[in-house]
Amino acid sequence: MRTTHFNVLIVGGGAAGCVLANRLSEDERTSVGLVEAGPDYGRFDVRRWPAELLDARVPARGHDWDAGEPCCARARVIGGSSAHNGCWATLGAPPDYDAWSPYSRGTLNDRTLRPHLHDAMRTLRVRPAEAHDRTPWHEAVVETAGRLGLPFLEDVNDETGHEGAGWVPLNAVGSVRWHAGFAYLDPARDRPNLQVIADSHAARLEFAGDRATGLVTVGDGGERRLSADVIALCCGTYGNPPLLMRSGVGPERALRDLGAPVTQPLPGVGANLIDHGSLALVLDPLPGLAAAMPDAAESYFAQTLVKARSSLASDEYWDVHMVPAAGPALDARGRYTGPMSASLHVYVMAPRSRGAVRAASLDPMAPPRIDHGFFTDPAGHDERVVLEAIDLAHEFAGSASLAGLAGLTPWGDGRRAHSAVLADASGYWHPVGTCAMGPEADPLSVADERGRVHGLANVYVADASLMPLIPRANTHLTTIAVADRLGGLLAGSLGGRNDAA
Repeated sequence: MRTTHFNVLIVGGGAAGCVLANRLSEDERTSVGLVEAGPDYGRFDVRRWPAELLDARVPARGHDWDAGEPCCARARVIGGSSAHNGCWATLGAPPDYDAWSPYSRGTLNDRTLRPHLHDAMRTLRVRPAEAHDRTPWHEAVVETAGRLGLPFLEDVNDETGHEGAGWVPLNAVGSVRWHAGFAYLDPARDRPNLQVIADSHAARLEFAGDRATGLVTVGDGGERRLSADVIALCCGTYGNPPLLMRSGVGPERALRDLGAPVTQPLPGVGANLIDHGSLALVLDPLPGLAAAMPDAAESYFAQTLVKARSSLASDEYWDVHMVPAAGPALDARGRYTGPMSASLHVYVMAPRSRGAVRAASLDPMAPPRIDHGFFTDPAGHDERVVLEAIDLAHEFAGSASLAGLAGLTPWGDGRRAHSAVLADASGYWHPVGTCAMGPEADPLSVADERGRVHGLANVYVADASLMPLIPRANTHLTTIAVADRLGGLLAGSLGGRNDAA
């Protein structure tokens, strides 16, 4: 088996992996390997990158890991999900990040993360939605919000904007999705100490005692072993737990059921899966909608965000998102299914429900077992919030501005029943938490505040799976901020030494 050695091996070339590769390769004494299961199309070039990955106007689905799982879309390509997402660039409320303080020995909070969030916005070239991007459907939603008492938000990321409606900023250059591969990896590609290893599936980590000695990958050329002084896991919320479990790190019973060795029992691996649970109010497009949007196929499918507070909100900030969408009909996998659609999607932004991710087998190609647990919190908090949000969506749909564009069939009691809510539940494509940081005494904690996995000397987690709680925003900027901060800490501890730990 071929073996290549690095000071640092980054497993996963998504947003967090690209950030770490840039940050850690700044020191020319540190050799860095970046492993990605999917292809690497190189630096930004419209002739080399697939058009669907470049077009920011609709989500791309051609590089999905699990095409049959509409709630679990994630991309297998350099840039990861940042290469196929909707390019929304939103931030959580300050209390979201302050809530991480007890899990991080006071080191991660709004004060320490906010500079990294703003740096991410600059690096990703985040811009406001321009006037020519805006459609009559979304204009009508913003107008209706004002009539319902929700103010217009000039900047939906303004910390003083606790509720309201506005246009969502985008990490797009024109209509090009400016993903993490372009923003972070491209500037580092010419560094001789950085190697990108694409089309290589991470099979398992190998250990000697409490130290990982390397990673076994699987590709067209068979198995390959990559040895490293330090390994940083950036396979994401769905990807890190199965890799750890195949390597013998995780809940002991799950490891034995898999037939994996028990290298480090950690019951929290794969637990604490969090996403923003959602329901959709699907409307009936009227002829006026198509007439008002003749160029809908050239517009951003979702442009406007409504932030609102339910009666269960725990503070003065929003706990509901409503996202209006209209244009050529798309299914949950981003495929065109019809000439026109209109809908109002509502999301629980401070969810209490939890799910889990498990490895299905020792086969690295096998999709993970994912149970989001949407709307299953024992107190029923999330379900009550989402049904209040559906009521708000009904108010919007019944307004004069929207009623001329799409018809509403009001929900009856049957659609609001618990069984119906569970059947219709979906997510926001914002999974976090399955390798959550926290004190070692917490049985559900997987890593410390620096991302180092409990009980392992040189294995780190540095992506969205590390977040103990979910912010009230899409998670792209927060993931990059976490990776940037932890990458700086790790770079400081490495110091370019070949024996770094």
